[in-house]
Order: sequence, then C-alpha cells, then structure tokens
Amino acid sequence: MDIDASIRGFRKYLDIEKERQKGLKELSELLGMDFTFSDEEMIRNAELAFSKEVSKQLSKEVNKWMKSHS
Repeated sequence: MDIDASIRGFRKYLDIEKERQKGLKELSELLGMDFTFSDEEMIRNAELAFSKEVSKQLSKEVNKWMKSHS
C-alpha cells in the first residue's frame, strides 16, 4: 500500500467520524446532554478503524500468498 493510498484510506475513516460527530451533536442538542467526542477521540476512533481494516486486508493478502506458495 503506498502512502497516498494510506492517507486517502485514513481520511475516509476520519470523514466517517466527522459525520458521526455531526449526528451526535444534533442528538446532544435535542436531549440537552453532550454525547460528542473530543477531536482527539475522533482521531483515535478513525485510527483504530483504519488500522483494523489494514490488518484485515494484510491478513487476506498473506493468506492468499501462503496458499499460492504451498
């Protein structure tokens, strides 16, 4: 995976977190309680989701490689 693809991939997950934050902000305003995440938590959530996806893809590629070389 090249660095540009990695950055685009991470941004995808960060955009998802930003959309989630918007929804939580609306919910917070309706209910009068704060359910939003801090910027640090949003980034951490995006990093976690992105790293899980990368690990999953890497595992698939390794399994394919191992099957083709056995």
